[in-house]
Amino acid sequence: MSAEKPTVRTLAQVTGLSLATVSRALSGSASVLPATRERVLSVARELHYVRDRAALRLKTGKTQVLAFMMDRYDASQPGFKHLMLGISDATQGTDYHLIVLPDRPSVDPLSGVRYVVERGLADGLLMSHTTPDDPRVRYLLEQDFPFVTHGRTRLSQPHAWVDFANEQFAALGVQALAARGRRRLAILLPQPGSEFRDHLGDGFERACAAHGVHGERVLSVSLDDGPEAIYQWACAEAVRFDGIVLSLEAPALSLLGALADTQRQPGRDVDVVLKYSSDLPHYIRQPLIVCFEDLHLAGLTLGRQLLAQLRQAPGAAPQHVLFSPPALEALHDRSGPERPVP
Repeated sequence: MSAEKPTVRTLAQVTGLSLATVSRALSGSASVLPATRERVLSVARELHYVRDRAALRLKTGKTQVLAFMMDRYDASQPGFKHLMLGISDATQGTDYHLIVLPDRPSVDPLSGVRYVVERGLADGLLMSHTTPDDPRVRYLLEQDFPFVTHGRTRLSQPHAWVDFANEQFAALGVQALAARGRRRLAILLPQPGSEFRDHLGDGFERACAAHGVHGERVLSVSLDDGPEAIYQWACAEAVRFDGIVLSLEAPALSLLGALADTQRQPGRDVDVVLKYSSDLPHYIRQPLIVCFEDLHLAGLTLGRQLLAQLRQAPGAAPQHVLFSPPALEALHDRSGPERPVP
């Protein structure tokens, strides 16, 4: 006959703590000292204690779930898994777990967040691909529902967000290209309407003006289009440019394939600046100017921000985290070892 399933009372007896203290430690309450919380969690792991989520929800009204609204455009991006794993790692050692919900194809941008909020599927929400006047953010603020966005907005009411300084990345890319004597530059951008796109484009244009080079935002194709669309654009139009800036690595494969098919050599006829978040560029074996975005750290920060928000007192100021780009590097440069780009 199997042993009885351990309960909160079992943990209290083993640790010598009160039932109330053990319960608060399991729920992640800020009133419990970190050492005490770790002691409770350690015993819980040893005894294979599992909280009864159904009973917990009836008692507290909490699901102990975080929801991540996954944008469908991210499915083809190699670095997306690192963002998702970072969020998941933030829940380790807590009583929360993560569910991932692909956004629902709909003309209504609120359908996904309403699905979570109205059905009570989670205690807090994470989402990406923000727009300047994001209706999802407005809705969540009106509902007073805890959330953190991966990306900024231009709304006057503050909200919690985590982001990468893409405007700085684009400017660094222009600076590196201009230093190599490139004078006809292009930047491929994400889908129209996103704040991410605006930051990249604005940073690119300001830097082009500052360095006295010609720069164009490519409008006929986006980074979120399929590989064939990017390949066809590059075959027809890339010859007009001697420097190209990309902020996602998956489209780089189509671009480099088109350059090869049109007999244009990266590092000789054209330089490519690429922001990446996976190991993919290390195996492309073409000269690139690269900038690493740590999406695992971004995901970890998103998750921790949301968990902190769930624990803090109502009315606390929302937190903002902006990661600055690291120095650009020359990758697979045949003239020497990998090195920082001036």
